[in-house]
Formats: sequence, structure tokens, C-alpha cells
Amino acid sequence: MTGLSTQGRLAPLGAAVTAVAERLRPSVVTIENGSGGAGAGVIWSADGLIITNDHVVPGERTRVRLGSQDVVLARVVGRDRLNDLAALRVPREGLAPAEVGDSRTLRPGQIVLAMGHPMGLSHALTLGIVSALPSDDDERELIRADLALAPGNSGGPMVDAAGRVVGINAMVASPGVALAVPSHVVADFVEHIGEPTPWLGITALPVVLPPALRRRVGVAAGLMITAVERGGPAETAGLLPGDVIVAIAEEPVRHPRHLLEALARTPAGGDLDLVILRGGQGHRLRVTPAHRAPQADAPPARSAA
Repeated sequence: MTGLSTQGRLAPLGAAVTAVAERLRPSVVTIENGSGGAGAGVIWSADGLIITNDHVVPGERTRVRLGSQDVVLARVVGRDRLNDLAALRVPREGLAPAEVGDSRTLRPGQIVLAMGHPMGLSHALTLGIVSALPSDDDERELIRADLALAPGNSGGPMVDAAGRVVGINAMVASPGVALAVPSHVVADFVEHIGEPTPWLGITALPVVLPPALRRRVGVAAGLMITAVERGGPAETAGLLPGDVIVAIAEEPVRHPRHLLEALARTPAGGDLDLVILRGGQGHRLRVTPAHRAPQADAPPARSAA
């Protein structure tokens, strides 16, 4: 009796999961990268825009298998290497886009599902819960969920119980633990595809300051500049290799994404008010970012700006 009662209570959940899978399947494509591997992608708009992971498409063109089993050639129209995102365009109209939800409404404990093609299994589904959400101290904004993913899930959707995309699955943190790029980060990426990108001309890495310096300046971490591009905005402003950026307009900078987010908010012709450490002393510098046409083969945004 107990078993039958439990089965009866679970039946509505099973029906709901089945309905989500059926609704989602036409919106999830297979990315064939030409090296024997495959990943997944999400149809973002009916006019042929597909979102996947940057690492799934190493070249500028790839083959995409649609839900109809048609295989079409796709070209890369945008990349965000910091967040491991790539945008593809296929010459098709009338595709079935996934419904996109707002990842900022997620809470730990919510049920999520992932769809992809793990180990060659087409449109396989797995179910779990959100275990942790991004914080300001994270180098990247990633949703952590208790989901069993495998090669072939990369670039596929993480959806909520209503079937709305709340993330793009990016990696397996450990067995049974998946990380996904939040849908609000993806939506911002999509909004700016094709736009000129702000650029400083530096390469920088996150560093933790020595305890003595930390106590003296009241800052625990920052971005150390390892290279300055000749003729770029950073060189013009006087930035040097070895400088440590610790704040932008009084906001702490601990990870490359903090700098990239500040760059994205800066209008053409606007300045960044940087607080740097040089030789252990604090300085202020104003830098005017340049804007350049998007390049699909630009250096990884994780360390370059």
C-alpha cells in the first residue's frame, strides 16, 4: 500500500517532466564539431540564432543537426570566452525557440532539468535541484546544480520545472554536480552580438595581496596587469605591467569579470576611474576605452580586456 501511495504521489511529477521534455526537444540541437565530438545547443530565436558553449565550437563554422534531423552549416556570429558562450546562425527560418526564463528568480532547492546528448544519447534528460547560486565573489556567474551531466551535454539547456531555460550547461564540477551560465548572462550576451566591444589593451590576472599590504591599503585582492598593448588606451593612460587594479569608481575589483562588466557599462567616449596599486602605493588613473569591431577569434576574455 505504501509503495502504491508513493507511486501515486510521484505520478504528477513524472507527467510534468515528460511534458517538459516533449516541449523542449524541438529547441535542442546537436552541434557536430567535426573532430568526432558533439555538443548541444539551444535555439534562441526562430530566425536561426543558436546558443551553445564556446568550447563546443573551436572553429568559425560547424554543422548543426536540427530536431528534424536536417544537418545544416552554421557560422559563429559571436563569442564570450569569459562565460564560455558562442552564438551560431543557421540559414533557417521558423525554428522552434526555447522559452527563456529569468535565472535571477532561481532559489536553492528548486527543481531543474538538463537536456543534451551525453555519450551519443540524443536528447537525454536528467533531473536535479539548484544547490548554489552565483555570488559577487565568484570569478564567473555560474549556477551550481545537482545534475548528472556527461560529454555531449555542454551547450544544452538547464530549465526550470516549467520548461523555461534558466541556464546553458557549461561543465561538470564533480560527478553529479553541474555548472551552468545563467540565462540573464546569456540574454545580455545575445543583446550585444555584433556591437563594437570596449577595449583597454591589457592582460590581467586576479591576485591576492600579501597580508602586510592588505592591512595597509585595506584591500584584499585585485587584478595584476601582466601586459599592456602598445598604442592601446591603457598605455595612453599610463598603466604599466605590475600595476594592480583594486577598484573602479570605488567598486572593488577582484576578478576579470568585474572589469569586463565595468567596460560593458561604459558608453563610447566615457572614462573608467581606476584605483591602482603601484609599488605598494595607491594611485588614480582615468582610462578612456576604445571600441573595436567584434572578432570571433579575439583573445580569451578571462584574462584580456
